[in-house]
Formats: sequence, C-alpha cells, structure tokens
Amino acid sequence: MLEKKIMNFEELLNEEQLKAVTSTSQYIKVIAGAGSGKTRVLTYRIAYLISNLNVYPSNILGITFTNKAAKEIKERVQNILPSVSYMALSTIHSWCARFLRENYEYISYPRNFTILDEEDQLQVMKDIFVLNGYNKKDKIIKDCLAWIGGKKTEGLQYKDLKGTHYPNPQYNLFLRFYEEYTSALQKTASLDFDDLLLKTIEILENYEDVRARYQKKFSHILVDEFQDINDVQFYLIRLLMGGETSLYVVGDPDQTIYTWRGANNKIMLDLEKNIRVDYPNAKVDTLILKNNYRSSKNILDSANALISHNEERIKKDLFPINPEGDKISFYNARTAVEEASFIASTINDLVKDNNYKYSTFAVLYRSNYLTRELETQLNLHQVPYKLFGGQKFYQRREIKDVLSYMYLLINPLDDQSLERIINVPKRNIGPTTVDTIKKQANEFGQTMYIFLKENLNYLIIPSSKKIAIENFINLLEDTKNKINSAENKDYGDIIQKMLDKIKYFDYLKEEENGDERIENVQELIGTIKIYFLQNREAEFADFIINATLQASSDEVEGGEYVSLMTVHTAKGLEFDNVFIYGFNEGVFPSNRALEESKKGIEEERRLAYVAITRARKKLYISCNQDFSYVAGSFLKPSRFLKEAGIKVQEEKKMTSYINSYNNNLYKKKDEAKKIIPTSNGVSSWSVGDLLTHEQFGSGKVSKVISDKLIEVKFDNPEYGTKTLLGSHYKIKKIVS
Repeated sequence: MLEKKIMNFEELLNEEQLKAVTSTSQYIKVIAGAGSGKTRVLTYRIAYLISNLNVYPSNILGITFTNKAAKEIKERVQNILPSVSYMALSTIHSWCARFLRENYEYISYPRNFTILDEEDQLQVMKDIFVLNGYNKKDKIIKDCLAWIGGKKTEGLQYKDLKGTHYPNPQYNLFLRFYEEYTSALQKTASLDFDDLLLKTIEILENYEDVRARYQKKFSHILVDEFQDINDVQFYLIRLLMGGETSLYVVGDPDQTIYTWRGANNKIMLDLEKNIRVDYPNAKVDTLILKNNYRSSKNILDSANALISHNEERIKKDLFPINPEGDKISFYNARTAVEEASFIASTINDLVKDNNYKYSTFAVLYRSNYLTRELETQLNLHQVPYKLFGGQKFYQRREIKDVLSYMYLLINPLDDQSLERIINVPKRNIGPTTVDTIKKQANEFGQTMYIFLKENLNYLIIPSSKKIAIENFINLLEDTKNKINSAENKDYGDIIQKMLDKIKYFDYLKEEENGDERIENVQELIGTIKIYFLQNREAEFADFIINATLQASSDEVEGGEYVSLMTVHTAKGLEFDNVFIYGFNEGVFPSNRALEESKKGIEEERRLAYVAITRARKKLYISCNQDFSYVAGSFLKPSRFLKEAGIKVQEEKKMTSYINSYNNNLYKKKDEAKKIIPTSNGVSSWSVGDLLTHEQFGSGKVSKVISDKLIEVKFDNPEYGTKTLLGSHYKIKKIVS
C-alpha cells in the first residue's frame, strides 16, 4: 500500500521549491540555478507524486546523467518513503541497456549482449584497420571512430547512411569502415554506448505495440540535468511520451558545458516549441529556483555579473542565502611557476593558520595539460593532492580482465573478451595462435569461442597449445554451470574460485603495482557480493552490465587531500575553498573557443560560471604573464575577470620571470626575442646562450660539456645550475 501525505512539504521547502514540487501541470520546466536545491526538488517531486498523487513508483521513470546522481536521489526517496523498494531511476544508457535486454528479440541480438566501452571500441576499430593494411597506431583510426561517434550522435546508424557519397574522400572511407565496425559488433553480439540509445529508438519507432506499452507504463518522466541533453536522447524521451504522459525536467541552461559532445541547450530553452512538434496544444509551466544555499554573496555577485554577458539564456540572478563572505582573491603571477607556487603556499598557510583541512580545497582548471607545474609545486610544498580524471576503476586492466571472463560466461559470441583473456594468465597462446584461431573460426562461420568449444580438433597448432585451450574452455564451461545453478547467488565466491584456479592473483603479483591490482580485484569481488545481497532479484548479467555502465572516476570521493580536476569534472560538486588556476586569455577562454566567436565564447563563459559557483566560502582566481609557446606571445588575464567585476591590477610591460634577474633580456615589447624549441632544429649551444625551460624558467649556458650535454645556470636561485640534454623538448633557445 502506498504511503499518503506523510510529510509537510510546506515546512521542508522554500516557496520556490514548493511550487516546483507540487505543480500539477503536465509539462514542467524547472530552471534550477547553481546551489538552489535541484536534487532536493527532484527528490521531493518523486515523493509528492507517490504520496500525494497516488502514482505507483513503477509508473515513474527518472533519468539522470550520472550513476552517482541516480543513487543519491533513490536513497533520498527511500529515506522519505521507506516502503518504496523499486523505481526506474538511472542514467539513460542504463535504462536503455535494461530495455534492450527486455526486448532483445526485436533487434536480433542475444539477451546477454556485451557493452563496449571506449577502449574496447578502439580495439575493434584497430583490428578492422589492421586487416585493411593500416598500422594499428595510425591516427586515422581514432579519427574514424570519432566520425562514427558523431554520426551516431546525429541518430544515424550505418543503414541510414548506406549509399551516401561524400565530397570528402576520407569520409567515404570512414563510411566503409562504419559498415565493417557495425558488422564486427553484430558478429560478437556487442553494442557501444551510442548503440544502446539507437537500438532502443529503433524498437520504439518500428514496433507500435512496444511503444504503446512503455508509454502506458511511464505516466511520469523526470529528467535531471536537462540542459545537457542531446537531440537523440530527447527524441528517445519523446517516443516514450504518450498524450497523457507528464514530463518534468530540471536543469540550468547557464551550466550547459557539454555542447562539444552533442548537448543542445535549445531543447530546454525552447521546450514548449519542441513538445508541440508532437502535441500542438502543449503548455509548459516554467519555474525558476533563484535562492542559492551554497555560495557567499561576493561569489554569487561575480557569477551573476559574468553570465549576464551571455545572450542565449533564460535571464535570472541567483540570490544568496549566505552572508556576504570574503572577497574574491585574484593573483596575477609573473610565471606559471610563481602561480602554482602561490596556490601551494596559500593552501599550506590556510591549513596551518586556520586549521583548514586539505579536503576542503579544490584546484580547478580548463584543461588537463595545465597540471604539470601545479603538481610540481604541490609536491615541493608537500601538499597532499589527488588528480581526478584518471583511469576509471572499471577500465583498469585487471578489472577488465575479470569482467572479460564474466562476459564470456554469458555471451559466447564475445570475441573481443575472449581475445583479451585467452592468454591471461599466460597459457602460451600468443598472437600467432590467436590469428590462426580467428582465421579458422571465420572459415567455419563461427565465433572464436564456439569454434574452440565445438571444433578444436580441426585447429592446426601444437598439441600443448590445444591442451591449454581445452583447459581454458572447460574452465569457462564449468564456471558457467556453477553460475546457472547457484541458488544462493554466491556469484562472488564462484568468480573468486575461478580466479584461484587459474592462479590469477599469482599472475598479478608479478606485475607492476601488483599489490594494488590484487586489491582492485578483491574490491570487485566484494562489490559483486554486495550487489546481489542488495538486489536479490537481479541476474548475473545485470551486474556485468551495471559495471560496464559505471563512470567511477567522475565521482569524487572524500579524502584528506586537495582535489585537482578540470571544471568539467567538477560539475555538480562543491568545496569550501576553490582555486581557479590558469585564468588566462587563450586558456580560459581557450584559443579554440575564441576562433568560434560568439558560440564558443558563450560556452566558455558558462564553463567559467560553473567554476565560480563550485565555491562555498573562499574563491581564489589566478593567472600568469609568462610566455606561451602555444600562443607565441605573453599571456594576459582572461576577459572573464572584467566581466565578473574582478579588478585586475595593472599589467606590467615586461611580463616574464626573466625580468627579475636579467633586465637586459627584454627591453621593449617590439624588441622581443625569437624563442626556438630545441626539438625543432637547435643543434648547437655556446657559452652565454640564453634559454628558457618549462619547469626551471630562464637561464644561461655556463658550459658546453659535449655535443649533447650543456650546463645551465638558472636565474631562479631555487634551481641553481643543472646539467641538461641540449635537445630536450622542454628547453627553448632565445635568439635575437
């Protein structure tokens, strides 16, 4: 029985939030500014539907953009309504994966298909190009994969493009490889992430009975972070909407920062117009959450001032609930070294003098390449830090090994997984043997696994290898039988025993970082056990699909360290103390954005807005005046500083650290010297030559040791005199 009116919404929500939660309109658009309680509104909206409007949880479809957000909302709802045990609340890719497993017969795929991540996709494409005579390291492979991804983002499968001829010959080549890529995935019963959406759309478009069933099932569809939705995703949602379906979307167009991967903020901006394509009389109730509970007034004032320069937006100003707070600190350093050192020393000072914890700090930047000097200085100042945006848990080699074993247990068509682990641990089955298996399996018209299981005797290889392969297949078949007959769903123990049998942990011990890798696998096994304790109705395949769809590295976990991440990674997070590093013209906004004129600048401005609104209490913004070898000029502060109302101290004409030690190096801006990268032709050095080093700054050659080695006395006394390789890429020669 559903719970009714168990809470007093008036006491739990502010006026804006209450209106958003209790609206009875069929189509509702909630513009939720940063820190305005977006997750709270979504949570209570679901609770309100169930408790006050008598909507069954199974009739609610909630779409989020991260697994973390889905988990958080689900947990919050269950805390409010303990009797609610199930809701369709997940990322759109997770929901599509589940939909396809329920309706697999419509796309001629087995129920337990494999989902390929980016690394798997690349490997498939490499195999295709190699078979066509290319080198597996050729740049064109990634270009082709990106092109295919772009077409899929447009909603175009190969069959939609078949017969198309492009003026660009390379595009015609890519189209041919799109066909081969599609065939390769079909053959191995595999789908990539884009396919999950496209195949779902394919079924809903072509089978009216299926579409009608799901339209009837989901009377309410709620979408989080709606500003980041792309055309294909919105079309899918439209297919799920019947005439009586209620659509409830929450987002902030001012935080649209993923247009480079297809996000279209006009879908949200023009929602009424877009819904009227299907329902001409549709009316959208637009509600705005302006009260900000996160940041101080000074921080919000700058954020509001900055974003007001964008034209393509719904006008709103965030109103601070918190006090005025500290003024925003701006530091215009002479060099990248000095800027990074300022951040490291400031953090240490605040920790020492104010008892701040390192975990309350985050350093945000536009691009990952900026971290090199930052990491150097944090290490020098002994500041503990963690760099986010590295390899995801489920993409680590040892985890993918185990998942490949698990995939083969449910999908014998998965050649990609078999090829990955047929010689892991070592079974003396090398690339030549694998190629032989591939060739003969193809001649038999079978996948590699099926061929090895049914026709191993036909394989012309040494008997020792045949025995190793037979043992490998028997191991998998035996494990599969145990999985299928496991009444208590002790799948974690079964996988553990399989790994023990093949001595996988002994194998990892011999690998680099072996202990860490073993811990990762043990963590995976523990995760399997917990998953089936919490999901008693789930099947073995459900865990594997869930694991494949995870995006763990984007989810920042707590710890006693400073968090380093791009602004994109920081989306949805907040910290007491935030540093925005490298706030220079050509960096933030990027040169690429500057070339795109208005559209590019507006996207970068939204990104800067997101960066500023991550800060609760203290915000530090820094830039430097060093020479940029990318731009070929000295750096200037970002235009966004002025737009945000942040006063920039007067720039010096001589902007390099070099000036502190050698006033004769640059006399006037029009007398600037030419800087030559050593990797581009500097073949000789003489005593007295001037140079600059990416890490150590400016210096002078004090001794030529050989035709390769030079001794350099650096202007910064911290680095002193060093012996270096004269042709090293980090060294740039300064000549008249």
